Amino acid sequence: MENTNITVKRFYTVKEFHEELGGVITKSMVYKMIDGGEIPVRKIGSKIVIPAEWVNNYINAPCVVVKRIRNERKIS
Repeated sequence: MENTNITVKRFYTVKEFHEELGGVITKSMVYKMIDGGEIPVRKIGSKIVIPAEWVNNYINAPCVVVKRIRNERKIS
């Protein structure tokens, strides 16, 4: 029998979230959005993390996708 351990990401760090967005939003802007309550966070020890479900919904929201596509076209 095969071992099929699949790890599902449950949280992103601010750095990982920033990287997922391809740098469209700066890390300092992410922290401002956290401070303003726009991004839900949890603290695990001293680390601030963002729920993966929220990150996936944010990335797949139409406005973010359109902005990302426009930026990729400008770069290419």
